[in-house]
Amino acid sequence: MLEMLPVRRTALIVLVLVAAVLFVNNAVSLAEDVTIYTEKTAWENAVSGLFLTEDFNDSVLNGGVSYVSSESGHINPTQKCYQDVLTSTSQNEPQTTWSFSPGITAYGGNWTLCGPGGSGNGLHVYIADSSFHVGAINNDFNGEFWGFVSATPFTSVTLVGGTGDQQQHYSLDDMVYSQVPEPGTMWLLGLGLIALLMRRRIGW
Repeated sequence: MLEMLPVRRTALIVLVLVAAVLFVNNAVSLAEDVTIYTEKTAWENAVSGLFLTEDFNDSVLNGGVSYVSSESGHINPTQKCYQDVLTSTSQNEPQTTWSFSPGITAYGGNWTLCGPGGSGNGLHVYIADSSFHVGAINNDFNGEFWGFVSATPFTSVTLVGGTGDQQQHYSLDDMVYSQVPEPGTMWLLGLGLIALLMRRRIGW
């Protein structure tokens, strides 16, 4: 029994090292794992049609969806959209963060940034979990789609006003997102790994 302890210790060390390498690789490759789409059909194909829509037809959001706006962000059921005004990043970095539970792998919507009040600074989009900058939505969008798909799941998206002296008035309609697999699927995977480890341990 005592002779087997070093083997178990070595196996544990190997597992920890593998987990560390996978974590580092995920962090480094996040930029390569995110794809931006400006056509909704292409976005839908990328998520295999498995997504939910928040149409803002009323003030009640879909289950598991919430937001926090540092400015005047609000749902406008009459216009059937979400509206907000973000000043530039130089002015206390005003922002809006959308949160999702369970997490998601894709996010998007139809954006209007060209009014009222004229074009502003545009919007910068971040995956808030990792502060990863996904890209920017131009200030000339007028109901067009902008979204992205990530190979790495995330739970929140932050919108920040672009640089400049102007405010960015914008509206978001038909916000879409694709959730990660159900927890039951992950439990089954975990149980399978535990079974393999137990079998290996008994074999020792």
